[in-house]
Amino acid sequence: MRIAGIFAVVAATATAMAAAPGVQAGVRADYKQMFTTSIPGTSTGIDTQILYKHPSDPEAKPIPVRREVFTFPAGTTYDETVVPDCTASDLELMVLGKSACPPDSWIGGGQGDTLMTGFPGAGESPMDLDAWDNGGDLVLLGGAHDFPLRLVAHGRREGQVMTVDAPRSPGGPPDGESAIRRVHHVFAARSLGARAYIRTPPTCPPSGVWTFSAQFTFADGVVEEGVSQMPCT
Repeated sequence: MRIAGIFAVVAATATAMAAAPGVQAGVRADYKQMFTTSIPGTSTGIDTQILYKHPSDPEAKPIPVRREVFTFPAGTTYDETVVPDCTASDLELMVLGKSACPPDSWIGGGQGDTLMTGFPGAGESPMDLDAWDNGGDLVLLGGAHDFPLRLVAHGRREGQVMTVDAPRSPGGPPDGESAIRRVHHVFAARSLGARAYIRTPPTCPPSGVWTFSAQFTFADGVVEEGVSQMPCT
């Protein structure tokens, strides 16, 4: 698949991430990822939470992320034909928004996502993000909630590895860009008869956990890796 919303209270999201078990705190990214079910061989969604931080000041605007690479547990299976395709062009999505795609092709979005522009006193701003499937292509439309500019990103999957390239977004000092701050993306389970859009691995390993991993590449070239584990039945 090729990259990139539903809103919750930002402060509550931050508190939950800080306290939630399984969150790996990195220098630049606190990362947690899991299925929406712990039962093997079952149709599942994906819940991803990330808090991006500046390495010198965790409360400052992060250095923008350029690429996110997520590796899902071995044995996870996919059937993108379960979800209808959204064939809208990037331009149509930016102009028309969600109405450019068939409603059934929407697979999920952000819950309390934020970004930081870096302008003095601006702090964190709510961010909208929605995702669709297009023949195995993950299409994401995102942008600041109170600003009309929207950007399209794409995610591509090879085996268990999903790679998302984040577009540059205009912003303020010190780099003239905005940076994603909080991510909470929820893609619900989707099924069509006995077929599942995403299905959990057929067994729970002897360790009793499924392991997710991530690699984040930032605008200054630094790469940070993270691991997230969730218990399975």
